Amino acid sequence: MNKKSPRRSGRQFGGQDTFDDTAESGRGGPLPLARAGVDHAEELAIEDNFLAEKAGEWLDTVRPHFRAILLALAGALLAMVTWIVVSGQREASRAASWDAYLSAVATGEGARFSEVMNRYPGSQASDWSQLMTAEIALAEGVELQFQSRELAQPKLQAAAEVYADILTQRPQGMLAERATFGLAKANECLGQLDKARQGYESLTSDFPTSAMADIARNRAAALRAAGAQPWYDWFAAQKFTPPPAATGTLDAVSPAAPAPPATQE
Repeated sequence: MNKKSPRRSGRQFGGQDTFDDTAESGRGGPLPLARAGVDHAEELAIEDNFLAEKAGEWLDTVRPHFRAILLALAGALLAMVTWIVVSGQREASRAASWDAYLSAVATGEGARFSEVMNRYPGSQASDWSQLMTAEIALAEGVELQFQSRELAQPKLQAAAEVYADILTQRPQGMLAERATFGLAKANECLGQLDKARQGYESLTSDFPTSAMADIARNRAAALRAAGAQPWYDWFAAQKFTPPPAATGTLDAVSPAAPAPPATQE
């Protein structure tokens, strides 16, 4: 028996014969959409309809909560804008605080450092300004020791209190080093030798690579010497007065001082 060949059409497109394979569709089962006559545009339309249906279902789900979602998004946007504004203001304030601090350093006036502390509380510039007020008070107290101990003592005590207050804030780095050294030096000038020695030793142990470590180590060794306490007792008993101005007279000679304590390594 002769097998029947598929029916072929006689149509031509672009110079080529085209054939109609519809006869085979009954034998091989249903053909893919493309072979069944559904073109690419129809496939996209089906997919679009499916996506539209799912989107509609999603909208139906969120519609009862739509107002809450909008409020949440608005709150998040407001928080972001607020954070950007506050960050910019904080950076501007930080720069302004350091400018004020450097201006105070240029003048060397304690009142200028106090102004920085009042205008920029909690800033690093404020912390360093507080340290500088203690440094100024200590320097003035040390100088006044050779003129009037009555005037020197309040300065030294004020410096010690400021240094101690700085250290209660648990500073880091050079700020902590200078506050520790300053407090030890103030205590030494006040005659509180045990506190001073402990402060110097704390500096050498906590900051062994500090530029002030060697000085602190030497001062601690000197204060451990046997003659340290007698010398400071003698010094505290002296009554220093400023030299008379243009009189050409000299005060009575003070009693000879005991030898200062030698540094012990």
